[in-house]
Order: sequence, then structure tokens, then C-alpha cells
Amino acid sequence: MKNNAPTTRRSPRGKCIYCGSTKYCDNDSRVLGDEHVIAESLGGTLSLRQSACQDCERRINHFEQTILKTVLYAPRVHLGVRRKRRKRSEDRIKVQGTVEGKDVEVFLPVRNLPVLLFLLKLGPPGILVDRPVDLQDMRGAIVRNLSFDRPPIPPGFTSFSSPIMDTFKFFQFLAKIAHCFAVDCLGDNFEPSLPDFIRAKEPSPRSDFVGGIPDDLPPSENLHELALEWRNSRNLAYAVVKIRLFANLGMPTYLVVAGKAKNSLPAG
Repeated sequence: MKNNAPTTRRSPRGKCIYCGSTKYCDNDSRVLGDEHVIAESLGGTLSLRQSACQDCERRINHFEQTILKTVLYAPRVHLGVRRKRRKRSEDRIKVQGTVEGKDVEVFLPVRNLPVLLFLLKLGPPGILVDRPVDLQDMRGAIVRNLSFDRPPIPPGFTSFSSPIMDTFKFFQFLAKIAHCFAVDCLGDNFEPSLPDFIRAKEPSPRSDFVGGIPDDLPPSENLHELALEWRNSRNLAYAVVKIRLFANLGMPTYLVVAGKAKNSLPAG
């Protein structure tokens, strides 16, 4: 998908794609909410209409906003990725550092900060390679400096730290994208594996479902890329969604197991 491309809106689903509810909430006659596959504030252009209830929206918003307002906030502002709403004030982000020997935590304008895009590199999802559920396979990270014209430390600071990635919420962030895309591609013609993880409130390792391609790939012309493919493991066919955020900057490709085929292996 390209930055600033028009939004594609699918036909109404009529039920929550995470919990199956047909009501937005018990005491509200509103229709179910629309769900962007990739968040609109990250430049997402594919929307599933009437596909999320209020409770699931709130749960998703909890982890999605954490990622969008920390590790991805300065990069998306700096790159001019389409925003959900027009700016009403100067974009600022909370930073930690040392000023005159004192530890401080302040909000500073993004335009004054060094901007780094940091994303994890992961090994394949455990379920595809028979890796134990509780064993993660992190291979490192790719870091892109997006602001070579700025000093590495903000003026007045003697040390500075960028936002920390919450790995559990980042995995949920990827799982939500994968589940939405699988629903868009397959409808009800698969057995989903991700809704319980997406809705979870307590951290739990799910690197059996969430992984990636550890190899470095060349940059693409697209802002983000999504694709779905079938992979076989232990005589089961799994729907695997490939997610590449900021593909135009050569960032990592993630593999998320969205579910498995119903009844039998798909042809081919």
C-alpha cells in the first residue's frame, strides 16, 4: 500500500471478527465499529466495515496506541505518514534523559529530536518449525536513522533514550493485523488462531504464532506490504500472513500464523 492512498472499505461483516458478537455493546443500538487492518494513523488503507464490538475495540486500542505513540510515533510523524486527524498542535513525544546531572522525563517536539525507526528481527513462528511454545527466537533488530541532519542527542541533554518497545504488545499489534487480513482474504473459511491472544490482558509468549523472516530484504516501493500464503506443518495447512511495515525503508518481514484450514489441506 502507498502512503496517502485512498481507503478501501469492505462490505459489512455484521459480527465482531474477534469475539463473534453481533452487537456493538449490550446497551447501545449502534452498529459494530469499522476496523482498519493496519491502523489508519500508520497509513492503513484497508477497512473492514462493521467488524468490531466495543469491548474488543477497547482491548485493541490499549496495545495499538501503546505502539503507535511510542516506538512508531516519531518515525510516522517525521515521514509524514497520513494522520487519522489533522494536527491541532505541534507533535511532541515523551523522552527520558539527563540534563545538568538530573534524570528528566519531558515532552519534546519531534522536529528537534533524532528519529530512529527500530523494529525487531524474528525467526520463524514456532508452530511452523516445531519450536516449544515458550521459546522465543529473536535474531536482532533493524534500525534506521531517519534524521541525519540532527545531532544524536537533543540540545541541553548529556544522555538520551528513545522509547522502549513492549514486545508483548508489539506481538499483539502484529497479530491484530494478521487476523484482520486473513478475515478479509478468507472470510469464515479458516479456523482462527489469534483472537484469544489479541484480546488477552495478561502477557503471554506467543512466538509459536508470531515470527518473521530473519534475512534482510531490499527496500520496496510500498509503504507497507501484506500477503497471505498457506504453509504445511505436521500435515496441517496454516494460513500465514506476511507483514512488512515500512517496506520502503527495508524493514523486516514478519510471519504470523492466522489460523489453519478447515477439515483438509487446500489444493496446491
